[in-house]
Amino acid sequence: MGSVSIRDSADRILDEVIVRVTSGHGGNGAMSFRREKYVEKGGPDGGDGGRGGDVIFVATSRYSSLQFFAKKRTFKAQAGEPGAGRNKHGSDGQDVTVYLPLGTVLTDIASDEVLADLVDESETVTVARGGSGGRGNAAFATSVDRAPRYSEEGIPAQERRIRLRLKILADVGMVGFPNAGKSTLLSKLSAAHPKIAAYPFTTLSPNLGVAFSPDGERVTFADIPGLVEGAADGRGLGNKFLAHIERSRVLLFLVDGSSSDPDPVQAYHLLYRELEQYSEQLAGKPRFIVVNKIDVISAQKRTGIRTRFVHQGIEPLMISALENGGIDAVIERGLALVQSAPVPPREQVTRVYKLKPSDETFGISRLPDGMLSASGRYLDRIVHTTDFEKPFQATLLDQRMRKIGVEKALRKKGAHDGQSVMIGGRVFTLGEETTTKR
Repeated sequence: MGSVSIRDSADRILDEVIVRVTSGHGGNGAMSFRREKYVEKGGPDGGDGGRGGDVIFVATSRYSSLQFFAKKRTFKAQAGEPGAGRNKHGSDGQDVTVYLPLGTVLTDIASDEVLADLVDESETVTVARGGSGGRGNAAFATSVDRAPRYSEEGIPAQERRIRLRLKILADVGMVGFPNAGKSTLLSKLSAAHPKIAAYPFTTLSPNLGVAFSPDGERVTFADIPGLVEGAADGRGLGNKFLAHIERSRVLLFLVDGSSSDPDPVQAYHLLYRELEQYSEQLAGKPRFIVVNKIDVISAQKRTGIRTRFVHQGIEPLMISALENGGIDAVIERGLALVQSAPVPPREQVTRVYKLKPSDETFGISRLPDGMLSASGRYLDRIVHTTDFEKPFQATLLDQRMRKIGVEKALRKKGAHDGQSVMIGGRVFTLGEETTTKR
């Protein structure tokens, strides 16, 4: 099975992208007759075509970004091989498997239908199914027609455009203004190594880290790019990153203890206000406050910051991420809140339920240019699988369409002899005795 790997990079922001996927075309069935020495008038032995490959998306925890799609946005599965004589069936086309980070939401562009919300390891969704192979003439042999001279074409490939949107999955989402020290804290909490520098917006894409308590319990932290005042309205790096913390079960507000404008208490309230403006549900998540960089401020100032928070009913954690001070307390506080926090809901997958149509079900509609169109599951299939270069197949199609009343239904809608009509995606000319392809 073919596969495509996604390689992480923090150089560019890419958490939403549109890709084009195409399944494999079904292989054509073969028209062949047995030809061997001493065997007269051998019967039909045309094999069936192979099935086209699927395009499959799989969720994995090995990757945490959609950066791969910056260079590759088209994925096409292999077509099925055609059948051959001696009842040889064509090989099935090879599937294409694309790995996505956990938390990716897939939406069909044409219908705006949510196809999947991949949050579990190895969760799989088939986004484009390969076409069925056409039947060879051996499949049409009957007691009445022992030597059928027709076969079927394979079903065409399925093509669609899909929006991929990543919403980071983490137990604890860290939010704070630029340079609050989130990347440094994440590097101390876990083995993650995010880019760190002394300028705003160092983090341009979310980073994930895994931390363990002294008892060995696991908790994941997400370093969300720094917010600025007005982020809920799209300022700074915009509200696109606020969507990442929607999946977090607990929020960690990290404030800079050495900052004076805004000071740590003001910074917390500004951050909370941004989240509240973006989503009340997000602002209502369990949260705790961590004051960082206490190593560069006086003991008196540390006491003053803590006292102001306590007077507001908040017990902050005072840490120095740079010097590893208070790191264990952050893990323990986060773990305690995660264990009692509800699991965030999945994105609601859109499902359209339809009654299964019978083989004779089709509909008549009028296209924008005024042409009448007849379409249905069975009707579309028999048109697609007909080789119009072979008279036997064209005659068989005409018989099948008359049997289910296609011509009669078109005439009831006003079609007349010599008029062009669309049937099963192909243009035909309506005639008195037969419906012929133009």
